[in-house]
Amino acid sequence: MVKRLIGVSLAAMAAAACAQNAAGAAEKKTGLDFDGGADVRLRYEYKDNWMGKGSTAVSPLYEDYCRVRSRVWGQATYGEDLGAHLRLGDEFRGYRNSPDNDKNKFPDEVFIDNLYVDFNNLGDRVDLRAGRQDIKEGAGRLVSDGTPGDGSRSAYFNAVLAKVRMLEKSDVDLMGTWNPYRDDATLGNPHDPYDLTKIRSGDPYSKMGERGLMAYLHCNEVEDVPTELYWIWKQETRFYDSAGKRYPGRDFHTLGTRLAPKLNDKLSGELEAAVQAGGVDGEEGLQRRDIFAYMGYAGLTYSEKEVFGKPRLTGALLYLSGDEDSYYKTAGGGTDSGWNPVFNRTTWFSEIASGMYDQYRWSNLIYPHLEAAVEPHRKQTVKLQSGPMFAAERDNGATDDYRGFFTQLRYDFPLLSNVFGQRGDLTGAVVGETLVYGDYYRHETAAVDEDAAYWLRFEVNGKF
Repeated sequence: MVKRLIGVSLAAMAAAACAQNAAGAAEKKTGLDFDGGADVRLRYEYKDNWMGKGSTAVSPLYEDYCRVRSRVWGQATYGEDLGAHLRLGDEFRGYRNSPDNDKNKFPDEVFIDNLYVDFNNLGDRVDLRAGRQDIKEGAGRLVSDGTPGDGSRSAYFNAVLAKVRMLEKSDVDLMGTWNPYRDDATLGNPHDPYDLTKIRSGDPYSKMGERGLMAYLHCNEVEDVPTELYWIWKQETRFYDSAGKRYPGRDFHTLGTRLAPKLNDKLSGELEAAVQAGGVDGEEGLQRRDIFAYMGYAGLTYSEKEVFGKPRLTGALLYLSGDEDSYYKTAGGGTDSGWNPVFNRTTWFSEIASGMYDQYRWSNLIYPHLEAAVEPHRKQTVKLQSGPMFAAERDNGATDDYRGFFTQLRYDFPLLSNVFGQRGDLTGAVVGETLVYGDYYRHETAAVDEDAAYWLRFEVNGKF
């Protein structure tokens, strides 16, 4: 597998070099160019009193750890039409209070984070990228991470992505992807194997594969009303937990739209709505179910660009449909109305809130909130987000739908610039979150009655 991936990269680089002798349009950039760089991310994180995944119980335990991710990359391009890109990554951790303090220890493993080739301007309308690549569409609510099982260590898709230019300001992204649970193209022997698609931990793998197709249209012909339309098909195969129990697979389609109207110089909006339909496989003790779920987001932002600090305020509502039964059980068939985040099983807008779900499988949430932001100095940003969280359906034995009141405060700031001439920047961030628990987590079946969950991160990023 490693030889195959590296062979594809070298072949693309050789093709780019040979293309120097080919005739090309005079107005295009010509010649063979090479570039490279590196980045490193250091994080210290602390968490306390978190809820159980997919349950109404709360744990009184705390955990803190540091994590270091480093990546190096290189690319070769010939003019504007050919290119090849390779990025290698590694992340290790150090835990102080965890059930397994030895997991993900230094040096962990080196993995291929990106490896793709670019063929641009095919027929003057198509840009094609094939290989391991990062992909994000729109606000990232549906397409942002193809490897959710390893957290933020990587986000790549094994995919072919074609961008087809249709009109002067409009195009469509066409994607086919296949993301297996295991990556054998690595160097090293991590203590805790990475299950790249897991929902529940297996032994050591859950063995779930993910496949998908996508057509994502970006229509910008009306300048003040950018519009996106999309269709995504996804298949999640059957998987297993650490005890060997088998869980059903899913096959479903997501159809939706996103608009970002600019109302005037100070007011802008965002609307997104999507619906899902398909089926859940039948398993022993589980009846086959139809899928019908939906998602909605509406936000309005007021901003002042000529005032000190450039303040802005957003009021928004996020709705993810839920189901009284969980993903893994059903009282008697029926329709599964729980939202599936498709390829957005990430920490998304909150670390604490993502802990409500098995491996970031966002669903069953109503979140009205406000977000305020200011820029007190150049390249500095302070953001405050807050609001109540509710369950759309009372699942997991809950007797109330009020999950709690969430608050997040984030400060991003620069540290050093141009450390090595024109390259080398260091930035930092401090992020804190709290969720004051509501009655969804307060009833006679809850294991522990804690007042609030806490999470804190200190982060330093370097790009060279």
